[in-house]
Amino acid sequence: MSQHPGHKRLSLRKSIVLGTTVPAFLLASGLALSEARADDDKQDDEKSESRIPTEAITDGWITTKVKSQLLVDQTVSGFDISVETRDKTVYLSGEVENQSQVNHAVKIARETQGVESVDATSLRIATAVDQARDAVGMNDGN
Repeated sequence: MSQHPGHKRLSLRKSIVLGTTVPAFLLASGLALSEARADDDKQDDEKSESRIPTEAITDGWITTKVKSQLLVDQTVSGFDISVETRDKTVYLSGEVENQSQVNHAVKIARETQGVESVDATSLRIATAVDQARDAVGMNDGN
């Protein structure tokens, strides 16, 4: 059997189309797969950042986490609040401007993973005299 000349052109066209379409499809599939994997990895990273295993939470980790959250917060001054943690109880001390800041600092500490309780009895509200003294640069010794 002899082949028809048009049949040879059709086979050539099929080869060209398949030769370009298949790699393009595989490339697109590979990109979609790698994007899906990247999304999964990102979600895994977010999950691992938001929650760490309970056994890995130490008092030092809690102290660092609470202090860093206070330092970046716009409502309270993390520089004026000391944080200590013993047996998963966070102890806040220092000086704030008002009760609202005390409440906010306690809320930040309480919402930190691993914290079982918060003691803010040593976190005091500065009086007007204290604030005036600080404003003019006087310390307790003067």
